[in-house]
Amino acid sequence: MLLLTPVKAQYVYVDIPDTTLEKNGDFFDLDVNNDSILDFRFTQYRDTGSTGLIDHSIISPFDSSGSALHGQQRGFFFYADKLQVGDDISLTSSSWQGFSPNDYFGTIEYRFDSVSDPNSQWKNNKEGYIGVSVVNKDSLQFAWVRVQVEDGQRIILKDYAYQQKLDSSIFAGHLWISIESNYLSGYMGFVSKDKLILIRPENSLAARTSIYNSDGKILISGNWVGSEWSMPIHIFKSSFITVVSESIDGIWVEKIFIAQ
Repeated sequence: MLLLTPVKAQYVYVDIPDTTLEKNGDFFDLDVNNDSILDFRFTQYRDTGSTGLIDHSIISPFDSSGSALHGQQRGFFFYADKLQVGDDISLTSSSWQGFSPNDYFGTIEYRFDSVSDPNSQWKNNKEGYIGVSVVNKDSLQFAWVRVQVEDGQRIILKDYAYQQKLDSSIFAGHLWISIESNYLSGYMGFVSKDKLILIRPENSLAARTSIYNSDGKILISGNWVGSEWSMPIHIFKSSFITVVSESIDGIWVEKIFIAQ
């Protein structure tokens, strides 16, 4: 079952069941902006080539003229860049040259006899984000896909998110990394000495409130009752946090820098 979470009618996060590609020719097709048109195919090749020693993980577009990959040529291959949480995905964030000009695929990981190509960014078995764009109504939509490559022999697809607003950037990572700050009258958040202080108007109704770290992980979640909520900053262990408060007043989103 897919979990779709819209945010401010701009960002949509889709949590798919973790999908592992590990047999030769295993593939997964992805509709990255949920318009019922398939955009990209992920494929895992195992023990191929004349030597039988090649493992190759690739992403390829169904529409090579309208879809693009955040990447560049490094060495002999056109690689998908391994993005980190918070990396900007837009036309101005990178050269978009991630597809082979002849075969229209982008390499994620390439290994020969269990040795990674030195130009690969995906050889340490950690997960990362692939930035993509698709054409929609003569405009562009940007998205990210979270994947993990293990030993060059399997690729695991985990989730993705896309920007509904055309020609607008999105940041790699969790849903709340990409949401814009949202002003709400009477709401404010700031750091005073060693405490985070959140303030809102008197007599406000309970608000479902969550605080996320810079990786998009929930640190605190609960109902905000009363006009002021304070807590020690040492519990956050993050350079910045995102506060999201939802109530009858509306949605308040505030990004706050934490100086430990």
